[in-house]
Amino acid sequence: MYTVQNVTMTYRRRGQELTALRLPALTIAKGEYAAIVGPSGSGKTTLLSLLGGMLSPTTGHVMLDDVSLYDLSPADRAKARRDKLGFVFQTFNLVPYLSALENVQLALYLAGVPTAEQRKQASSLLDRMGLADRLHHKPSELSVGQQQRVALARTVANQPAIILADEPTGNLDPDSRRVVLDFFDELHRDGCTIVMVTHDAVAAQRASKWLHLRDGAITPAAAALSAEAA
Repeated sequence: MYTVQNVTMTYRRRGQELTALRLPALTIAKGEYAAIVGPSGSGKTTLLSLLGGMLSPTTGHVMLDDVSLYDLSPADRAKARRDKLGFVFQTFNLVPYLSALENVQLALYLAGVPTAEQRKQASSLLDRMGLADRLHHKPSELSVGQQQRVALARTVANQPAIILADEPTGNLDPDSRRVVLDFFDELHRDGCTIVMVTHDAVAAQRASKWLHLRDGAITPAAAALSAEAA
């Protein structure tokens, strides 16, 4: 599904060139559940942005289903994101004046799903998230954990093949973290590919593959996970 070839990401800061990422080779297969772990500033979010088609590398290629993402036109790259990818972030980007139900419906509306089917699918997803009694609450009337669950329901409404998640449990209470991680497990069992950046050792343990980043390069993960993912 993903193949990264000879990728570097460099920045210029105060006259100096800094390398944020150095990836000679990386493969994430279809259906894998990968956790990207490592200390702050190691390049985790940069890698996720590259995989998401949002940050062009300085050198190299990011291949998604054998297509080089950054050789596509901006319009075709946006289409690839829309058709294949779902994003989960710590900032939920919910529309503040819409209810939980309407926020999830929005993704379905943009995909051209009829209104009655929008409500049916959105209600079902929110029910699976334990929010059946919060359908008509606006984001300001929901806890942080509940807002994350609404955002996740919106992300998966159009059944993306790949979920890219940046610290999805970072600000959550234990109950909400369990709901989110259980849902990720369910998506993975259904064949969804998940790539998750996390400092949460409990979340990382759910993954089937660990990518440990240090100073922009991948290092052996298993020995370092418990020390640096928490």
